[in-house]
Amino acid sequence: MTLQNEHEVREMLKGIEQIEEEVRNAQNSTDPQQVEKAQNGIKELQSLVADAQGKATKGNDQSNVQLFEAQQQLEQYQQQMERTQRNLSAQNDQVQ
Repeated sequence: MTLQNEHEVREMLKGIEQIEEEVRNAQNSTDPQQVEKAQNGIKELQSLVADAQGKATKGNDQSNVQLFEAQQQLEQYQQQMERTQRNLSAQNDQVQ
């Protein structure tokens, strides 16, 4: 995704909102596949944000700030999914 305008930044932020819902659903689920799906979505968006940051113009501070905040948010989601995955593993260990 080439960062060409504000529209693309908004689309990326919309994707982050969607992944937020997936993260919430995965946290409430006991399905490891749902957790993995959310993690894959996070990784994909992280890659898009990193690419966009590399292509963002230096003069567009607002886009840079939005991309930085998006990156921070995705890192938080990734940490939440890692905790969820550890909790599911611990629950499975206790059952066995």
